[in-house]
Amino acid sequence: MLRRAGAVAPGKEIREVDLAGRPMGKSWGALRERVGRLVDALSRLGVDEGDAVATFAWNSTRHLEWFFGVPMAGAKLVPVNVRFSDEQIEWVVAHANARVMVVDASLTGQVAKLLPRLGSVHVFVVLPDGGEVDPAFADAVDYERLLAEAEPVEPPDVAEDRVACVCYTGGTTDNPKGVAHSHRSLVLHSLAVCAADAYAISERDVVLPLTPLFHAAAWGMPYAAAMTGAGLVFAGPHLNPKAIGETLKREGVTLSAGVPSFWLALDKMEPAEEVFASLERIICGGSAIPSGLVHRYADRGVTMRQGLGMTENMALVALTDVRSSHTSLPLDKRLELHHTQGLAVPGVELRLVGDSGEVLPHDGVTQGELEVRSLWGATRYENPDRVDGSRFHDGWLRSGDIATIDTEGYVRITDRSKDLIKSGGEWISSIAVESALMEHPDVSEAAVVAMPDDRWQERPLAVVVARPGAEVAAENLRAFLRNRLIKWWMPDRFEFVSEIPKTATNKFDKKALRSRFTGH
Repeated sequence: MLRRAGAVAPGKEIREVDLAGRPMGKSWGALRERVGRLVDALSRLGVDEGDAVATFAWNSTRHLEWFFGVPMAGAKLVPVNVRFSDEQIEWVVAHANARVMVVDASLTGQVAKLLPRLGSVHVFVVLPDGGEVDPAFADAVDYERLLAEAEPVEPPDVAEDRVACVCYTGGTTDNPKGVAHSHRSLVLHSLAVCAADAYAISERDVVLPLTPLFHAAAWGMPYAAAMTGAGLVFAGPHLNPKAIGETLKREGVTLSAGVPSFWLALDKMEPAEEVFASLERIICGGSAIPSGLVHRYADRGVTMRQGLGMTENMALVALTDVRSSHTSLPLDKRLELHHTQGLAVPGVELRLVGDSGEVLPHDGVTQGELEVRSLWGATRYENPDRVDGSRFHDGWLRSGDIATIDTEGYVRITDRSKDLIKSGGEWISSIAVESALMEHPDVSEAAVVAMPDDRWQERPLAVVVARPGAEVAAENLRAFLRNRLIKWWMPDRFEFVSEIPKTATNKFDKKALRSRFTGH
């Protein structure tokens, strides 16, 4: 993939914003040369085939170099989520048995207190990102000096079934789960991502992943950009709406990807005709998209597509799309399709399974647990002794999502199995209630969880964050929801908070919310 980027788009730049907000760039050709040096440097550091190299860094071209260099050297890349707790970081590094750990200068302070507990690491390498290096890293290897002393070698051939990277899931209830992906699976996933019925990335695109590299390689977008020779942009660690808007405008971004909170914040950016002048399409995932958001972006000429992904499948599973049979529908009807999780992308199969393991019909009504299998998906966890490996069976993965699939293949997630609310024997979708709440102009975020109820077994509680400067009350929200929800889906209680806790993968931490509000 990297050879192709260097051959067909050697001068095309990977752009980024540093810690101080300054834009800079590096061509695919230059990146390929530096990755060749990194392969040689890893050998000089004593990294052998199959050894693990952990990274702890934000999105940047330097971090991206390790995503290519480590697998190309025959070693295993282990990107560690910088939002993990200290215990999770320690556990992942030990479980992977990482010999080398790469840390952004600005993150060395976060790692410094863990140094006595990272016994498997023999060498620390610091990536200069404009931040201060903690004194505890005084003897660490400086990345730029390491590359300067290395030779730009041609990497050796590596067997396609060798593990290229091990990604760890959020681990909200237990240790993070390790998912290994081979060179073959990365290439197949990248081919699927570039397909016209997926992200449709081409050489003409400028791609801005707002998802971190440590989240399934930023949903696989940088690898796909290399495969096609597309332009690539990293917006830096400070992802505030103003900085993102300036990056979209300055870099001529055509395709971007991120969670709904980014697009809700950017929705108010002005002047919209400048901010979104080049943007053609958005890939949105992680949580439900508020229904009106798709329409508002469509009015700006931007197609917002909802995606379904999971670490076990590298990233992409399904994506919203408008079938040829729907092109004659009115615009509003076509846009409604973008509120589903869409169609399985090429290379993926989906089915619904009932409580007894029976395969359920795809009629758009019957609900069941969504199961996935693909050409590139994992078939086991790397720490099966510590996690429930029964999610994998007969080549299928139990997703934990409750969904329907209609006769044309459109998937609609109704909830996570653990987040469904059972009230009076009937199910309430927390996702549907959250989506309706976030349509309120004064609501920034909303999470809905089940609370015990003596009469109905469970009832919904809504936890709401108001937009800055706005005031919103429970009676206002009830009036707003009255014609948008089934009557008995209306939350019994509203709690107003300044911030909703998030998991390490930036999803609502509903376990924390249930613990916080139970018994109030």
